Amino acid sequence: MSARMNDSLFGLIPAASDGRQWTAHSMQLVNWGGYHGHHEVRFSGGATLLSGASGSGKSTLLDAYIALMMSHTTPFNGASNGTTSGRARGREQRSVLSYARGKVDESREDGSTSSRDRVLRGDGVDTWSAISMTWTDQSGSALTALRAWYVPRDAQRNEECVVVRATADEVFDLRRLEDLAPGRFARPGLADAGLSLFDTDVAFATRLHAALGIGAAGDGHKAMQLLGRIQAGQAITTVDALYKAMVLEEPETLAVAQRAVEHFDELAAVREEMLTATRQVEVLRPMIGLRDQIDEAAASVALLDGLGAAGASTGGGPTPFTAWRDARRLALVRAEEATNRAAHRTAQERRAAAAARITTAEGELDEARAARTRQGGDAVEGAEREVRRAAERLEAVRTARASLDSPLDVLGRTVGSEPELARLQREGRAFVENRSERAASRESATFAARQHASDVGRRLAALEAEKESFSRRRGNVGAEDDAARCALAEAAGLAPAELPFVAELLEVRPAYEPWRDAIGTALGGFATVVLVDHARLDRFRSAIDSVDLRRRVRFEGAETGLPLADDADPATLPGRVEVKAGPFGGWLAERLDQRFDHVCVDDPGELSRHPRALTRTGQVSDGRRGAHGGGRRASVLGFSNAARLDTLTEEITAARTDLREAEAAAEEARHGDAAETDRVVAYTQCLAVAWEDVDVAGAEAALAERTSRRDALLAGSDVLQALQDDEERIRTRLTALYRERADAENQVQALAEQWAAITDLVDEVTDAVAQADDGPSVGTAEQTARLDAALDAVLAEPATSVAAFSAATHAVVRELERDREAAVESGRSARAALGALFERFCDTWPNPNLGTDPEASYADFLRVYEEIEHQQLYQLQERWSRTIGRLSGNDLTLLNSVMTRSVAEIRERMEPVNAILSTLPFRDDEHRLRITATVTEAADISSFRRALRDLAADPGEQTAAQRTRRFDRMARLIDRIRPDSPERRRLVDVRDHVRISAECVDLDGTHVSVYDHIAGKSGGESQELVAFIVGAALRYQLGDAGAARPRYAPVFLDEAFIKADARFAGRAVGAWRGLGFQLVIGAPLDKVGALEPHVDVVLQAVKDDRGRSRLVTLVGAPEPAPATALR
Repeated sequence: MSARMNDSLFGLIPAASDGRQWTAHSMQLVNWGGYHGHHEVRFSGGATLLSGASGSGKSTLLDAYIALMMSHTTPFNGASNGTTSGRARGREQRSVLSYARGKVDESREDGSTSSRDRVLRGDGVDTWSAISMTWTDQSGSALTALRAWYVPRDAQRNEECVVVRATADEVFDLRRLEDLAPGRFARPGLADAGLSLFDTDVAFATRLHAALGIGAAGDGHKAMQLLGRIQAGQAITTVDALYKAMVLEEPETLAVAQRAVEHFDELAAVREEMLTATRQVEVLRPMIGLRDQIDEAAASVALLDGLGAAGASTGGGPTPFTAWRDARRLALVRAEEATNRAAHRTAQERRAAAAARITTAEGELDEARAARTRQGGDAVEGAEREVRRAAERLEAVRTARASLDSPLDVLGRTVGSEPELARLQREGRAFVENRSERAASRESATFAARQHASDVGRRLAALEAEKESFSRRRGNVGAEDDAARCALAEAAGLAPAELPFVAELLEVRPAYEPWRDAIGTALGGFATVVLVDHARLDRFRSAIDSVDLRRRVRFEGAETGLPLADDADPATLPGRVEVKAGPFGGWLAERLDQRFDHVCVDDPGELSRHPRALTRTGQVSDGRRGAHGGGRRASVLGFSNAARLDTLTEEITAARTDLREAEAAAEEARHGDAAETDRVVAYTQCLAVAWEDVDVAGAEAALAERTSRRDALLAGSDVLQALQDDEERIRTRLTALYRERADAENQVQALAEQWAAITDLVDEVTDAVAQADDGPSVGTAEQTARLDAALDAVLAEPATSVAAFSAATHAVVRELERDREAAVESGRSARAALGALFERFCDTWPNPNLGTDPEASYADFLRVYEEIEHQQLYQLQERWSRTIGRLSGNDLTLLNSVMTRSVAEIRERMEPVNAILSTLPFRDDEHRLRITATVTEAADISSFRRALRDLAADPGEQTAAQRTRRFDRMARLIDRIRPDSPERRRLVDVRDHVRISAECVDLDGTHVSVYDHIAGKSGGESQELVAFIVGAALRYQLGDAGAARPRYAPVFLDEAFIKADARFAGRAVGAWRGLGFQLVIGAPLDKVGALEPHVDVVLQAVKDDRGRSRLVTLVGAPEPAPATALR
């Protein structure tokens, strides 16, 4: 940097000034407001007073300066009309368009409520307007800046006009634009006229600021903003307000706070994306389990269908089921075959041993008979033969009777005569013939008994679970609803009692207990609505949104603390229930009166007599609508569930009794199968018996008669008697041997017959197994295991015979059919749930690329789920962590430091202003004016700064819950500094954190008096105070505080010094002029006398009857034309 510069409040300024100063020489107007055609205003180099009656055009001239020099955001007529509102230069205020057309008034169009502007020009035709100002310096150099507008007839906005921005290094006559206007100010013509053109307001202002020395280092716009505020001159009552409004600019803290808000909104958006992704993952997570359920169901159906059990009973080809069945049968029949052969060998051995002993015994008997014959025992021999035959007959009959007694014991019957046996055999024949039908019935009964026992067991478990749930709480609402309510309460950080069900707040009055079910039916789903304090409703909704509930819970926000009135009509539903006193009592009573004011009637014929009515059975009427039924469920109403617990205790006791009976019935059914088989065998044995073969009494009588005859013969000889006794002993032993041989023979024969049947069955089953082994029907290990499991399910103990196994296979088939139905239903329900899940996702987050078919769309949803869970959610969490760290680490830290620095800068910036004021006499030559600042940080600001510092500090490693709590704290803080927050300016605008005052000091700096409230001073004193404070600040804003005079001198003051008398007005004007400024003062006519002695030129604006304005010189003479003549 070639020239030495000093660092000042508003930029870099020359350390030494060349004393050059630009003053406003003249202003030209063409078609501006009431100034129709061309007008020129010459200014004095010292002070010029513009006066005039209200509406004469005085402020129009001052607004022309604003239009030329200020930003488009600076409103017109700021001082003379303090009631302006709306957007600066908008339709509600004065604007370039209204000035260019010369708006005079507004009039209402005939037959319309709309108004129309009355204008001096441009009514239905194009027009144009222009403003220029020429400045000169001590050397005679001149600079002219101008703006011109070509206004089409239908233009409604400034943007629809052709705008010219230009400068000339000479005095330029605006009348030269007259010839260029018809061409809409074509650029070549303007250039030929010697004008330098600028396309933007920024480029135009930059040129003027650089040429006229306004500001330093490109900060001319700040100086112009202060000039605009000075010109507006609104009434200010305190030094604090004056300094902040006129001198201090908007601090950097507002922009930093806005960036923090924007970054936080970005953080909130990331968090919302993250929460949305989390909710989407929670919604979609069950889809994998449902898909597995569908696949498992399909696999189960395929497995069961592949077994081929359904058609096994109707023949057909071999299947895995028949292969498994035949393999099991073959194993059982092989085992029976081996058992039969072993038993057959044993029976043969017994028969052979008995035959050998019989041969020996028969020899002994022959010898005994021979000895008896030699002793003359022929007659006795004959009698003995008769006795033997009778004894053998009796033994055979007893054996047959013993064989009959066993099946009779099974049947629980006795047979004492031939007719009784015939009757038993008729029953047995019928029983055996109907055995197949009874077998099917028994199997069904056995299955039904087992199923009933299972159902009773489940019902008992449900009752016990329900009782356990009710024992932990006081309400009567179901366990699933209560569990869902508790989950929501936990997520929201509330106690379940703070989220009551409506039913828990209602109790049927004792006098109307018979109406309990009807009232519960009428209330319907409203009874299970959860009530939430309406003040917590938004937070509650946010807290529970991620909770995954299988049970849908309805809730409603309710006002708390409303008075509870107990004046409902007992003839209506609200009058027959008692509302529990508490936070929600008043609201609930009102809601019952509004929605459930049913009249309770005993006769359904009375329903139509009332707008709403209710019968004891639960039928409701609502005008022409009605409803009935659904009242068999347990009532959920009541403050206490003691009655419900008593009922459950009784039901559990009854259910336990039912379970014992059901289990006994199932056990009896299982034993009934074996008893049935025993009865069939018993009846079959009875059918094979003739009465004479089992008539023991008859055989005993025959034996007794023959024995008596023999004994008579033996009574005459002792030798014969002895021989007879020997023979009798041998015969007894021989009889036992005969019996033993017969039993063995019978067993051999039975086993042989059984062997023949077994052999046939072995051949049959072996062929079936061989056929299965040769074909594709051999079951897999999975199929075999499935069939084994089904067999174990239907058998209490393993089958050891082919007959038992054959009976069990029928039950296996039915079990497999039921399993298939269950698998089909499981797949269907899972498919429906998956479709509902997809629909819920699409309803919540519409996506035209996603369908809802559970089969066709599953892959798309799985891709979405995996992308969210494994990629997007992770990325969002990373962004969330980075953004929250950046916000706290950068934005909040910067905001905290900028607030601290900005407060210090306010004080620092006062130093150069006070340096200027120290050179200017205030009140007299012995006193000076000094600006002071006092920090006034209130409690709310201190707490805000403290929270800001806490959040700006590095939190270190945090859990997700800690980050969420930190985010919530940050959200509360950011909400306080949002643009729409009423606290924003107070908290962030550090100008409000200090109190500005002025004090009068002597030459030694000793305090003399303080100036705080401007309104407490006289009009002149206040104007002088304003001039000193604002003038000194302006010198620094213009960037040449160290020069003898400001480089840019013009200061326009609208409605200035209106409360000052001549003496104080002179002091105020003197202050401005002492600071080296050129004044252009706008004041009403009644202040001309006070200001005239202190100005060089007095101009008055006047307006004629046509609404056209012009200027008249009252005092002084205009400045002579500069050396460069008008061109």
